[in-house]
Amino acid sequence: MKRTIPAVLTHLGLLSLLLLPLCASASTEGFRERYSSDVDGQTWMLHIDSGRSFPSMISAKLQMGDALNRYILLGSVNGTVITGSYKPLRASAMAEEKPFSLTRIGQDSVALTLDGERYTLSANDQLAAVDDALIGTWSSDTKLGGSIDNPYMGEQWSIHFRADGTACEATRMIDSRRASSYQDPCSHADSHRWKAENGKILFADDRGEWREQFTYRIMGGRMVVSYPGGQRRVTSPVEPTRISAQ
Repeated sequence: MKRTIPAVLTHLGLLSLLLLPLCASASTEGFRERYSSDVDGQTWMLHIDSGRSFPSMISAKLQMGDALNRYILLGSVNGTVITGSYKPLRASAMAEEKPFSLTRIGQDSVALTLDGERYTLSANDQLAAVDDALIGTWSSDTKLGGSIDNPYMGEQWSIHFRADGTACEATRMIDSRRASSYQDPCSHADSHRWKAENGKILFADDRGEWREQFTYRIMGGRMVVSYPGGQRRVTSPVEPTRISAQ
């Protein structure tokens, strides 16, 4: 005799499957959203993204200094420890993954182990509004057309976003015929507190009030900047080895 499953049980079974991911959602309770540390003169920043975590899986991003060294971490949580694997953020699906562990060692600190090396990171709530995709130096060169006396005049614009919530923006004149070196804008420009909010970069003025500096989009590894007055720049991340402090 062929047996049939009562419809009510079938519906209950489907409902339980739909509810399973909700019941099995990974919990980041006890972990803070953002941690940072100074490692060999570079700021490392870890962002545990609970909003993008999967059922029973924690998703996090790690940035080691500049915007070119970013990694995605996926792991499972067991009490005070998260274990899993990590790889470069924009790596292919076949890229090699390496193991990591993240251990909570207090209310405000975690121990991150990568390739057998252990690093201590501290919670930093001041980084809550900082877009970690921007950390580092971005630059663009523009040929201005110049004048009769200097027809090859160009302009180099650059901005340095720091993980500590400060940024420096500067422009300088260049010879568009020559390959120019990049200068760290923080070596000759004032720093400002910055934050990212709804696709906008805001700077704090001397009174601590936030004002829009420009809007931005990350497209194909480049940052497109649009100022309120209509000016637009297409910028690229600068490798640290190409930045001059002069």
